[in-house]
Amino acid sequence: MTPRIGVVHARDAGIRVHTALLELLHASLPRVGVLDQGTFACDLRGMVRLIGPPGVWGERAVAAARRQGIGCAIGVASAPFVARVLAERTPPGANSELSADMERAFLAPLRVNVLPLEAALVEELGLLGIRHIGEFADLPAGAVLDRFGQAAALAHALAHGDEAPLVHASPPRRRIRARRVWDDPVHLREQLVFALRAVVDEVVASLVRDGLAALRLGLRLDRAEGGPLRFERLILPPTANAAALLRSLRWALEEWLPEGQFVGCALEATEVEPARGRQIGLFAPDGARLEEALAVARHLRSRLGPGRVLRAEVVDADARLPERAAQLTEVTS
Repeated sequence: MTPRIGVVHARDAGIRVHTALLELLHASLPRVGVLDQGTFACDLRGMVRLIGPPGVWGERAVAAARRQGIGCAIGVASAPFVARVLAERTPPGANSELSADMERAFLAPLRVNVLPLEAALVEELGLLGIRHIGEFADLPAGAVLDRFGQAAALAHALAHGDEAPLVHASPPRRRIRARRVWDDPVHLREQLVFALRAVVDEVVASLVRDGLAALRLGLRLDRAEGGPLRFERLILPPTANAAALLRSLRWALEEWLPEGQFVGCALEATEVEPARGRQIGLFAPDGARLEEALAVARHLRSRLGPGRVLRAEVVDADARLPERAAQLTEVTS
């Protein structure tokens, strides 16, 4: 049976849309990989009995996303690259499927810049009269490797549809949560901080076991009278250190805590990151997400004052002097 890979693509997807789509897909499929923000690869192999044929699954996924106010398109093919190109050319709210024998015909009339090729190589191919994927695919594989290198050879394999149907799945989001109910109501801030130690220790134990660090915490305090109070804390840098997490919660309580009799609490690590090999990225293209980068910038600006946190933007890629290649603008949001 021909492997089936589905790619779900939402145009102009923000963090909220990205997160909602990923959770929606994880709820029905065991292997979902993130290709880009708002773009996901779904391994449909062996799933017909559980989710139905790819076309039926696509209709259900599009409808489920629509109910959450998300417009997305789905492409299904035998390899992730073809499925992604198909999804990007499918109107929002629709799903398309290609059989294996139609994939090369689908790619052939598309421009070569659809392939993962550097702009300089696309220009060089254009000078040779090769402007479409079909023309590039007709070149001998050995000649492509010899003249243009390994990256072009990989793109040539994609043009032929010679890509393994592999989906590098991301793990589904797991709730790391702890809850306590106290026999005696707590009303003093220091008593409350002391009582929170137990839930912090429980959350930290789960983080350490999975090799994770908390980036964002959500705290709910239950009151004897009135509704619960909710706090959210962004942890910079992300950590699995119990003292650091408790300190952040103490700061939140010091900033705002009305009087009341508190009878319980629930603490959740609502966003996590791998605990090792990670840096907060302000400039790296594959570093921290936009929301986190802006949060770091706001934090630094609050500590250093206005005019201190700047964003570098390249304005002249061909400038001979570095100071003429970029301009700096203040980060204010």
